[in-house]
Amino acid sequence: MKFYKYGLVLILILAVAIAVVGCSKEPLAGEVNGKKITVADVDERLQQMTAQQPDAFKGPQGEQLKQQYRANILDQLVDMELMLQEADKVGIKITDKAIDAKVKEMMKTYNIKDQKALEDILKTQKTTMEKFRGEISKLMIIDALGEKVTKGVKVSNKDAENYYNTHKTEFATKDQVHVAHILVQKQEDAQKVLKDLQGGADFGKLAKQYSIDPGSKDKGGEYPWTDKDKYLPAFGDASWKLEAGQLSQPIKTDYGYHIIKLIGKRPAGQRTFAEVKEEIKQKLLAQKKKEEFNKWLKNLRKKATVKKYISPPKTEAAPTGALTPNASEPGTVPAADSAAQPGQ
Repeated sequence: MKFYKYGLVLILILAVAIAVVGCSKEPLAGEVNGKKITVADVDERLQQMTAQQPDAFKGPQGEQLKQQYRANILDQLVDMELMLQEADKVGIKITDKAIDAKVKEMMKTYNIKDQKALEDILKTQKTTMEKFRGEISKLMIIDALGEKVTKGVKVSNKDAENYYNTHKTEFATKDQVHVAHILVQKQEDAQKVLKDLQGGADFGKLAKQYSIDPGSKDKGGEYPWTDKDKYLPAFGDASWKLEAGQLSQPIKTDYGYHIIKLIGKRPAGQRTFAEVKEEIKQKLLAQKKKEEFNKWLKNLRKKATVKKYISPPKTEAAPTGALTPNASEPGTVPAADSAAQPGQ
């Protein structure tokens, strides 16, 4: 789930929310148009990062890496504060009802069954529901600001056609299947499920009832169109042999036994411009909006009065990809997909 869509990946996205900033007695990390950012604001976020992968921050190089991330966090907090101040100027507000809906969406995406389960996860992050909702509100405000800033950005059919003609290899496809499956642990359970399906039971309902694959069960067992060879060989080969609407016999993999239903399949080929036009337009629109927003933010920085009291180390340690925060991952909230996914 990406609340923040404009290319500035913030450390604080759906992570620990810090108490109100600006206490004059606390050491300052920076100021944004007079609004204070404390060292505690920065270090609490840094602590969450280092706690997730402590070995990466050991020794002299690890300490240097830590200081680099500390400076990066301050940069990101400065940008966040600039954007929130601008959103306030133009009157952007987020209602409690909208936050409620976003929390429910996030819980569904990450298979968090109820509010108590979410609160338990937040406790492990040493934060509260109130602070968590506050972070969501900020990110929703910035999304709304981004939409306002980039509302004039358009992509024409000609833009999309030019992109297609110069990137045709992007739209060459391998053999693909569109499947749903029900994964169970035991062969006898798979046989029972298959018998129920052959007797007319609804596939989606049985997937939600019996499947142990959290990545698909709540979607009726369905996966999107996927290259056949991205699935485990036994799963992919069995899928390809089916006709649309047909059910497989129980297929054994390391994850258990699968009953596969083929929704559709298409052989390798070249997708036509008509098939991918809207996909290309959405991709180009996102790119153009990102560029427009970043240009706007760059100008906003120039006009602002920003003071920073934390600097990166003179010799920068290159941050590793494994430590780069993912905007779709809220702290350590478990992701929706799991190792039970047959194609991974």
